[in-house]
Amino acid sequence: MTQTQAEEPHLTRMPPGAAGTGDIAVHQGWALTRHGAVAGPARDVDIVLLHGMSAGAWIWPEDWISGFTSDGYAVWTMTLPGRDGGGSISRDPGVIDRALAHAMETGDSEGALRMLVRALPGASLVDGPDLGDFADALARALAQVGRPAVVVGHSLGGAVAQLLLRRGMAPAGTVLLASVPPYGTWRASAELALTAPHVWRMLGRFALEGPAAADMDLMRQVFFPGGVRDRTFLALVANLRDESLAALVQASGWPPFAPLPGPREDVLVIGGGRDVVVPPTDTWLTAGYYGTRPVILPGAGHMLMHDAEAAQAGAAIRDWCAARATSAAA
Repeated sequence: MTQTQAEEPHLTRMPPGAAGTGDIAVHQGWALTRHGAVAGPARDVDIVLLHGMSAGAWIWPEDWISGFTSDGYAVWTMTLPGRDGGGSISRDPGVIDRALAHAMETGDSEGALRMLVRALPGASLVDGPDLGDFADALARALAQVGRPAVVVGHSLGGAVAQLLLRRGMAPAGTVLLASVPPYGTWRASAELALTAPHVWRMLGRFALEGPAAADMDLMRQVFFPGGVRDRTFLALVANLRDESLAALVQASGWPPFAPLPGPREDVLVIGGGRDVVVPPTDTWLTAGYYGTRPVILPGAGHMLMHDAEAAQAGAAIRDWCAARATSAAA
């Protein structure tokens, strides 16, 4: 990002009306919300929840967050910076009318053309934030937290968390929750192309053109194999935002974003047994990469925090944090 872009809050991931409310601190295009502990013992670390593709801080269910805050943990939900140009034309067809109006009112035909080009599917490969921008924002967020923190990175957020490890800026702990593997998404993508080509094509359109181009009935089956309430699903879909193609291409594995392989006691890997986006094979390979064993929830899909086994995922994280604290104190 340029300095000018970095100084302006472009929160294209935030749900309507959320930016600027009293409980959300907005900083250079990213946002951070604190959920204070309400019960339980005093904890030496906070929890930072980092969302995945096309999402924002709103992706984390309140009851899942309360599992931590009721156990003494302060939780921070973070929204990564969005694309400065906003969504693509598939999500925001009104950009055509705005570009025409701009040209007619100002005579600036070149500016109108730039508006249209930036709205084309795939344009975010050039001008979208990349994994480095996301990692920069995460580092600043951790600095603002001001206490030791465990980062829980879901899906694409896991790639961001691993890039921070690669930079030698490890937080107190890193939880990779249905995370992009350290070698990228290429293996899972190839498997999906062979075993479920219709799903592979749909996810490709989702990545290139945004949520507006995706088959939401199929998305529901893929991301929530155990089912999800209509109200929950519709609320999630309404808030989905176009993702930066620059970040998604990097998440495929090149250039490398993960640290070198080797045993790490500060990494916990959790995955779902019914996840087709990051299947169990990749969860095991990720854990092997970091010299640990994964926690596999057999009935869970990719959206573990909304799954019937969400409580087990939260408990696994809290138990791991408590064990690390006990080990450090010994």
